[in-house]
Amino acid sequence: MIKPSGRFFFFFIIFFFVIFSSCQNERFKKRASSKTLFRLLDPKECGITFANRLTESDTDNAIFYEYYYNGAGLAVGDLDNDGLSDIVFGANMTECRVYLNKGGLKFADVTRQCGVNTAGKWITGVSLADVNNDGWLDIYLCAAGNIDYDYTNMLYISNGDPDNLFFTECAAAVGLADRGYSTQAVFFDYDRDGDLDMYLVTASMTIPNKNALRQRKNDGSMPNTDRLYRNEGINPLTNLPFFRNVSREAGITWDGFGLGVAVCDINKDGWPDIYVGNDYISNDLLYVNQKDGTFREMVQDYTKHITLSTMGLDIADFNNDGFVDLVLLDMQPENYYRKRTMALNMRDYKRYLSELNAGYSPQYIRNMIQVNNGNINGRITFSDIGQLAGIFETDWSWGTLFADFDNDGFKDLIIGNGIPHDVTNMDVSELWMKTIRANREIDFTVLYKLLKAEMDKLGNVKKPNMIFRNNGSLIFETKTREWGLGRPSYSTGMVFADLDNDGDLDLIMNNINDPAFVYENTLMSVDSLKSRNHFISLILRGDTKNTGGIGTKVTVYHDGRLQYHEHFPVRGFQSMVDSKIHFGVGTSESIDSIIVCWPDEKVQKLRNVPSDQFIEVRYIDAKPDRIFENKTGNPSLFIQVPEKNGIKYIHRERQFIDFDIQPLVPHQYSKEGPGIAVGDINSDGLDDFFIGGSTSYSGMVFIQGNNSVFTSYPLPGENNYEDMGALLFDADGDGDNDLYVVSGGAGLPPGIEFYNDRLYINNGKGGFIMDRNALPDERVCGSHVAAADFDRDGDLDLFVCGRVSLENYPLPPRSFLLRNDSKGSQIRFTDVTGALAPELERPGLLASALWTDFNNDGWPDLIIAGEWMPVMFFVNVQGKLRNITGSTGLDKYTGWWNSIAAGDFDRDGDMDYAVGNLGLNTQYKVSPAEPMRIMARDFDLNGTIDPVCSYYVQGKSYPIYHRNVLLSQIPSLRNRYNTYEAYARATLDDIFPEDTRKGAYIKECTWFASSWIENLGNGAFRMHSLPEEAQLSPVFGMLAGDYNNDGNCDLILTGNSYSSNVYTGQYDASIGLFLSGDGKGGFKPVLGRESGFFVDGDAKSLAEISLKDGNSFILAARNSDTLRVFKPLAKPAGIIRLGKDDFCAEIILKNGTREYREFYYGSGYLSQSSRVLKLPPEAASVTVMTFTGEKRIITMK
Repeated sequence: MIKPSGRFFFFFIIFFFVIFSSCQNERFKKRASSKTLFRLLDPKECGITFANRLTESDTDNAIFYEYYYNGAGLAVGDLDNDGLSDIVFGANMTECRVYLNKGGLKFADVTRQCGVNTAGKWITGVSLADVNNDGWLDIYLCAAGNIDYDYTNMLYISNGDPDNLFFTECAAAVGLADRGYSTQAVFFDYDRDGDLDMYLVTASMTIPNKNALRQRKNDGSMPNTDRLYRNEGINPLTNLPFFRNVSREAGITWDGFGLGVAVCDINKDGWPDIYVGNDYISNDLLYVNQKDGTFREMVQDYTKHITLSTMGLDIADFNNDGFVDLVLLDMQPENYYRKRTMALNMRDYKRYLSELNAGYSPQYIRNMIQVNNGNINGRITFSDIGQLAGIFETDWSWGTLFADFDNDGFKDLIIGNGIPHDVTNMDVSELWMKTIRANREIDFTVLYKLLKAEMDKLGNVKKPNMIFRNNGSLIFETKTREWGLGRPSYSTGMVFADLDNDGDLDLIMNNINDPAFVYENTLMSVDSLKSRNHFISLILRGDTKNTGGIGTKVTVYHDGRLQYHEHFPVRGFQSMVDSKIHFGVGTSESIDSIIVCWPDEKVQKLRNVPSDQFIEVRYIDAKPDRIFENKTGNPSLFIQVPEKNGIKYIHRERQFIDFDIQPLVPHQYSKEGPGIAVGDINSDGLDDFFIGGSTSYSGMVFIQGNNSVFTSYPLPGENNYEDMGALLFDADGDGDNDLYVVSGGAGLPPGIEFYNDRLYINNGKGGFIMDRNALPDERVCGSHVAAADFDRDGDLDLFVCGRVSLENYPLPPRSFLLRNDSKGSQIRFTDVTGALAPELERPGLLASALWTDFNNDGWPDLIIAGEWMPVMFFVNVQGKLRNITGSTGLDKYTGWWNSIAAGDFDRDGDMDYAVGNLGLNTQYKVSPAEPMRIMARDFDLNGTIDPVCSYYVQGKSYPIYHRNVLLSQIPSLRNRYNTYEAYARATLDDIFPEDTRKGAYIKECTWFASSWIENLGNGAFRMHSLPEEAQLSPVFGMLAGDYNNDGNCDLILTGNSYSSNVYTGQYDASIGLFLSGDGKGGFKPVLGRESGFFVDGDAKSLAEISLKDGNSFILAARNSDTLRVFKPLAKPAGIIRLGKDDFCAEIILKNGTREYREFYYGSGYLSQSSRVLKLPPEAASVTVMTFTGEKRIITMK
C-alpha cells in the first residue's frame, strides 16, 4: 500500500491534488503593447522554448512529494565570457537547459553540446560561480524529488573554451555531491580567507507531520539541517578545490525546511551573514557571522515576527538609507474567497501561544518588508512595513527581487506568483480527514483518485506576477498591468538581467507547464532617449580566488542621495541574478562618486562618473581603507539612562485570553497598561512618579533624590487590581499630591469590586492610604483619568474614561465626570455626568481624554478619544459640557483613537492636537466609502451580544473572521454555512440580511492614520495625517514640546500592540519616533539611529519628569516589559515650576511674538507629566493664568 508524505498536518491533514490546465487565455496571447515598460518576447522570436513541464501520475504527485509544485529556478551569468548574459534553467521532470546569448535578444540552446545532462534528476536551485578560480563560471545544480529520483547535487566545471564550451560534472571530486534534498546553494567567502565557500539550503521530506508543534532542534542532528561547506583550497590530485562539511563546528545546527536564502552583511561589520527562509512551522534562521569561523542564530534578536511559511526572499537597500532591508514571501491571497478557504489561516490563539512557548517567533501568513532600523544603542532591529507598503498579499508567491526597473534611482519590487491549483482548500482537507477516519486501511492511490474528482472542481491559482513601483516612500504602487506583466502563470524561479546591454533590466521567469517568460525592458528604447532615466552598471573583476567579487559592497552618490548594494547574486527563489551591478540614477547625467569596497575591505573611489555606461572595476586597483564598519549612531537628541539611576521596573501581566470570553473582539483589552503619573509625592519640591501594576503585581512609587537618583517601593494593598491610568493631584486641598488609579484590564468578571477606581490619600510624606468612601461605586473597566477645575470653584475635578465591557462589546461602558465636593477632611467626588454632560455618560470605548481650552475663553474644555468613534469635542459653557463634535468638521474621521497630546504646532497662538490612531500598517484599509464596521446584537437569541466586525475586500464587505471563529460565537450559522466554500462566497449582507440587523448597534471606522488636528479657531478644525514613519504601528504614548531648542513644538511617539488576534498579528513595527516640528504644522521624522530614542516592544504610557537640575527624563512604559528611560540632550533655557491651580500661560518673546502654553493633569495615553513651563531662550515675560482666571506676570531677568 502506497503511503503519502506528511506535509498535510496543520491541526489536521491537508490533502491536495494539482492538475494543470493547458488552456491559454486568449487575451494574453498577443504581444504586450509597446507602450508598456515590459514586452513579452515570443519563444520562437527569442529562441527560448524551454518549459518546466510536469506529468502527474498516481504515484508522482503532490501527495507523495510535497514540493511537487515548487518548480525550479534559473541563473544568469556570462558563461562564455563574451559580455552577454546567458541563462541556465532548472527543470524537474524534464532536463535543464543552457542558453547562450547571441545578442539582439536571441538565444541558442547549447545544452547537449556543452555536456549538461540532468536526466533522472529533479533539479531545484541553480547557482553559477567560478568554483575553480579559472575566470569561467561553473554551474551548481541542487537536486531533490521523491524517492524515485536521484537527489545528488551536481557541479559542472567549465572547460573555459568559448568556441567549444563544455562542462564536466565534478561534484563528488570537490566534495559537493550532497544528497540532502537541496533547495539552493550560495557561494561566498564566509571566513574571509579569500576563496568561495558554499552554504546549502535543505528541505528534507523524510520528517512526518512537519507542522506538528515540537521543540526546535539546534544540535545538527536533524536531516533537514542546512550545510556549510568550507573551501579547503586546491586538491593537488584533482587540481580542483575541495570542500569540507563544517556545519556543526561552524554553528549551522538549527533544523528547518529551507526554501529561500540570501547572504548579506546584516550588521555592517564586514563579515557576511546568512538569512534562510523556512517553510512550515520551522523558524526562519539568521546566522550572524562571529568572525571566527562560526555563526550565531539571531533571527529573534533582529526581527519581531516573521512569515509562517517563508518562500522566496531578497535582501537589498530599497529605501536608500545605506542599510539592507529584507522582503519575505508567504501565501496570503488578496481574494477573499481564497483567504477563507485556506487551511493555513486556521490557527487559533492558544495554538499561537503554544508556538511562542516552544521557542518559535511570532509567525504570520503574509508577505513582509522588514526595514532595517540601523544600529541604535548597540542594537540592530527590523520593522515589518509590508502592509503599509501594500505588498503583503500576493497569493501563492515564490521568487521576489528588489531592482530598479524604471531607472529612477529607487528599487522596485517584483513577486513571482501562481500554483496549478488551490492546494490548501479546507473542504478538501476535511473530506480527506473523513475518508481516512472511515477507512484507515484505504490505499492512498485509491484515495488520490477519489479526491482528484473533487479537486478538479476547484479552479487553478494561475496569477499574474506582480510588480510594484518604488516612488521613494515607504508605500509601493502596483504596476502589474500598466508595466505589461498581466499574463497569468505559475512562475517560480525569476531573475533580472540586462540581456541586451542597453542599460535597463530585463526579466526571465521559469514557469510550470508554460514556456519560460522573457520580458524585454523597453525603457531605453530609441523613441524614449530624450526623456529617459539614466543608469550606471559595474562589472567586477575580483581577486584570483574570488574572480566575481562576491561580497563586494558598492555605494553610489548622486543628486544628494545614496544607493547601496551588496553583491551576493543568489537571490529570490532557487535562482541567481545577473552579476552586473545595475543602478538607475534618475535624471543624473553624472554621478558624484562611486565607492567600491571589496570583501577584504580594500576600496576604490571613482569620482565624477558620466552616466549611461558599463564600467569594469578591478580588484588590483583597490587600496586598503576601512570604511564599512558597524558604528553606533551618535545620538543627537536623547541618551538612554542606565538603571544605576535607580529607575528599574519590569511590568508583568498575568495570562488572560480575552478571546476565550469574546471570540469576536478584534483585539484584547486585558494588556493595555501600565500608566504613569508624575508629581511631587513626598513634598520635597522634586517630582516623583508612580507606575501601575497588574493583577498580582503591585504598582511602584519612585522617589527622586537630590542627585536625580531614585528609590522605589510598592504601592501597598493594590495587587488585586489591574492598573490603567493614574493621576497625582491634590484631591483634599491639603497641599500634597494624592493618587487616583483607574482600574481596568478587562480580565475580571463584570461588576466585580476590583473594577472600582481607587483614591489614595497622601500623608504628606509619600505614604498612601486608600479612601474607600471618596468615590462612587463605579465597577467599570476604565482607562484614562484627567483633571481640571472645570467648574472654576477652586478644586480639581475629574473625567474618567470607561474603556470596555468585554461581555457587552462593543456597547459603550459608563464614563464619569466627577465633581470634587470635598470639604475639609471629608473627601467626596460626585458623579455629575448625567446632570452636566449627559453625552459623556456612554460616548464610546474611551482610551484618552484631555482638558484644554480649545476656544480660548479661559474655561477648560474636554476632548476625548476612543475606538469606533471620532475624536470628540465638548465645549465648557460655564461648568456644563456640550458636545460640538458635529460642527468641528472632524465627525467623519472615525477611528481607533488611543491618545491625545496638545501643542501649538503651527505657532498661531492656539492649541492644536496630536492624536494617536491604529496607523496604516494594517491589512484593514478604510475610507469613508469603504469603512470598517462593527455590528452588534444578539443575533442567535441566546442572551449574549454578538459583535461582528467587517471590512471591504475588492469592493465588497465581509466579516473579518474565519468561518470557525464566527461559528463558535453564532453556532446557528453552521446550518447555512456547512462548508468553507459556502462561507467564503458569502458577503456580510448574505450572512446578516437587513431584517436581522434591526436594532443592531453599528459603528464604523473611516480613518486609521495617526494625525494632528489644526485648530482653525471658532470651533473649526482640520485633520492632517502625520508622516508615513508615524503610521507603522498604533500610537499610544505621545509627548509634545520643544526637544531640540529650535523654538518649535515637536512630538515624541511610542506604540505597538501585542493584543491582536493571530490572523491580524501583533503590531510591532514601531521603535519610537521623534518628529521635529517646523512651526508651520510640518513634521520631519528623525529616526532612532539619529535621535537616540528607541522604544520597541508593546509600548504604552509616555511621560516626562522634571529633574532638580532643570533637565528631564522621558519615561516610556511597556506592557510585560522593562521601563525605558531617556534624557533629552537639549536643556531648556529655564523652567518655571507651576502651582496646582495653574492652567495656561502666555509667553512674550523679546521680538514681541506671543506664544501660548497649557498645563495638564493627564494627557497622552494613561500618562501624566511634570507640570512645568519650559522657557525658550528668547522669553521676555510670562503671564500665568489659573483655572479660576487669576493671573500673575513673571519677568525674565
